[in-house]
Amino acid sequence: MKKIVSVIVVFVLLVATVVLEQVFIDRTLSSLNEKIDFLDKTIDATEAINTTEIKNSIDDLDSFWTEKEKVLCISINHNDLNRVGEQIKKIKVYIEQNNKDDCVYEIKVLKFYAESYDHTLELNPQNVL
Repeated sequence: MKKIVSVIVVFVLLVATVVLEQVFIDRTLSSLNEKIDFLDKTIDATEAINTTEIKNSIDDLDSFWTEKEKVLCISINHNDLNRVGEQIKKIKVYIEQNNKDDCVYEIKVLKFYAESYDHTLELNPQNVL
C-alpha cells in the first residue's frame, strides 16, 4: 500500500512540475513575442532606426532573453536558444549601422524562432510522460 501511495505522489509531483514548467515557458515566450512586436512596430514607424528609443528596446530584449535563457536551457535545446540570442545580436548591429532593411529581415527571423518554440513546446501527453 505504501508503494502505491509513493508512486502516486511521485507521479503527481512530476505532472505538477511539467505544468509549472509549461506555464513558465508560455509566459516567457509570450513576453518575448510582445517585446519583438514592440520593437518591430517601433522600427516600422521610424526612418532612422539608431535612435535611443530603439536602442533601449533592443537592450531590454537582449537582457530579458539573457536572463530567461538560463532557465529555458533546462527545457529547450541549447542550439535553438543560441539562435534567438544570435538574432538579437544581429539586430543590435543593424540598429547601430542604421540598416533598416536588414534589421527588419532579422526581426522576422527572430519572430519565426519565437513562434516555432511556442508550437514545439506546447503541453502534450508526451511532455508529461
